[in-house]
Amino acid sequence: MSKPAVIFDIYFTTGPFRSSKLKKIIRSITTLVLVISFLLVISGCALQDFDAKARNLIPDTPGTSPNYWCTWGAQNYMYGQGEAKLDPILLRVDHVHKYKSDSMTEENMFGPKGWATTFFPKVRQDLFFVLDDGWDIPVSNDYSYRNLGDLDPKKYPSFKGTIPEKWSQLNARTQALGWRGIGLWFRTVESAQDKERKEKIGNQQRYERLYWGERFKWSKDSGIGYWKMDVGGENEKIAMMMELKKKIFNDLVFETGLIPPGAPFNKIPEGMLYNQDFIENGRTRLTLTDAIRLYDISPQLGNATMLLRFATITEKLQHQSDADALLDVEEEVYLAAALGATMGIFRSPMIGLRPDPDPDIFLKGPRNLKKRLDEVVRAVRWQRIAPAFAANAVPVEVDTNYLIDTWKFKKGEFWYSKVEGKIVKESAPARVTRGLPLPRVSCKGEMPFILASRNPNGAISIASIGRVLHDKGYITPEADVTLEAGSIDAPVGIFGYFKNLTLEVDKPFGKVSIWAQDLAGDSAIEITDRVTISGNKLKIPGEVISDVGLSVATPGDISDPGMVMVIEHR
Repeated sequence: MSKPAVIFDIYFTTGPFRSSKLKKIIRSITTLVLVISFLLVISGCALQDFDAKARNLIPDTPGTSPNYWCTWGAQNYMYGQGEAKLDPILLRVDHVHKYKSDSMTEENMFGPKGWATTFFPKVRQDLFFVLDDGWDIPVSNDYSYRNLGDLDPKKYPSFKGTIPEKWSQLNARTQALGWRGIGLWFRTVESAQDKERKEKIGNQQRYERLYWGERFKWSKDSGIGYWKMDVGGENEKIAMMMELKKKIFNDLVFETGLIPPGAPFNKIPEGMLYNQDFIENGRTRLTLTDAIRLYDISPQLGNATMLLRFATITEKLQHQSDADALLDVEEEVYLAAALGATMGIFRSPMIGLRPDPDPDIFLKGPRNLKKRLDEVVRAVRWQRIAPAFAANAVPVEVDTNYLIDTWKFKKGEFWYSKVEGKIVKESAPARVTRGLPLPRVSCKGEMPFILASRNPNGAISIASIGRVLHDKGYITPEADVTLEAGSIDAPVGIFGYFKNLTLEVDKPFGKVSIWAQDLAGDSAIEITDRVTISGNKLKIPGEVISDVGLSVATPGDISDPGMVMVIEHR
């Protein structure tokens, strides 16, 4: 017998209500009340669950932006794992060629602990899995095979048949693990292994068209949708390749690089943009290809380095009607989220596997990028809402005030050995916007970089990007930021640390409900009572942005906050 029934039995046996008939009636009523209460509780839980699902502000459908994770950082970090000692000199770029191909194996990519098997499960459906330099080099490390595109049977024992048949198996294997598909790294030089056919054809231009045309055909037949063409110049050859691509497999995303002077750094004095040669090279390249990688950066100073390159190209070429390529800012994922760029991600969860001090010439630095995997998730999921957009899509505003980041490079810390023991300075505009006016910023001490954009679909994004100083490391200044947003009819993405963020619109807000969600999570919460609305101004305290934007942070992850917000009119 239930506890309520026992209580009622005692009361009705000893109390004034001793009538068995009355006791049965009251017990029946009590039971009915308990059943109704139970049903109400259950239905309330169901409604709450329904409401949580209904308030997921992030689409389930993978994004369309051609973002990718690239094997380069992981494949080079495999060397030296588990060793008692590791000479940092062997990690310099002029030594990397000795081992960079060794780890590009089926087991390392697709085994139980492989990169494709374990990395980025929450957003891999949005990302191409790009195989970098060394993927088609045999175990003999014979680089005459580069660009042939074959998979060495000793490195990839499960893949059989012709080259295009192996490509099909490779792409299918990757997609079966949930990724968007395979991407392939190339250079514009044909493989020396095809020398006999080249000599037989005799005509260089005819041979090149045949060679690359068949590889575009293989990509089409296998569904491989991304090429990372690692090259700086050779515009005529790139133009020929793009012509072939459009005829054979126009859906393939063809990326090339734009090499800045001084790469992997900018070496530009404070307040200066790039020289005219860089701008003119960009003018040509943006008309030729689908995406432009703004090239190599350091993990230490990457924010400032990449921001200056991006700001230069978009500001100087914003009125060029055919400069419509996407810009790839590599590892700077919050820069991509805030300004509508694409991402070429290197970071991975592999950390602490080399002897102390765990050197990693591609990912080590004061930001500890390999402990910032949630940032990747947040940035990629934001682009489901606000996809990357062309370099010339919207007007660009660039601050005339520049901030300078600095870092003193230790031995074995970065692949560019010329900077060892030196303090390197990199400058970039303090504020950059696309489709929006420059925000007003107030901050005591060091200022953050403030970036914002209005996506062509109406979504607004804004980011406060931290600074790197050689005597302080990575810092995240919290500023009061006011953005004149005009109107807000679509979601708002907010990234980084703020003291307060104020959004000004062109008419009073009226009665609204405001919902927000960690971009790494799947459930929104209402924050209306935690913000201040006064006329046409909406003020969001920095602590709210941090609380929401880190609410589902992975334990041990040190990513900066990232959240999406929706304003609903009542």
